[in-house]
Amino acid sequence: MKSYIPERNHVIWLDFEPTKGKEIGKYRPALVLSSKEYNKNTGLLICSPISTSIRHHITEVPIQCLEKPSVVAASLIQTLSWPERKVKFIKEAEPDILQEVLMRILPLIGAKDFLTDP
Repeated sequence: MKSYIPERNHVIWLDFEPTKGKEIGKYRPALVLSSKEYNKNTGLLICSPISTSIRHHITEVPIQCLEKPSVVAASLIQTLSWPERKVKFIKEAEPDILQEVLMRILPLIGAKDFLTDP
């Protein structure tokens, strides 16, 4: 049996424990931001957790493909070792979700100039 390798725009189950401070914990869904090639070659993935606690914050991106109303917490970007964190594929996110998440991340890191054409 071929083992699963997470891909960009996949919604996956992932173990976020242990946590520190205000990090989101538990075994929960996440949106994969990094490419399959990166994930495969490094054993890491870059992701943002998905939460059913909707606070209507500007960095939350609503996601429709799950059973319960949920948001991608775009401001909580994490790099994690996916083979060690019980990764499991749920489904692919809607096509525009990744772009929406990136549009919320760029201003947070002072890169909003990348949003406009020169």
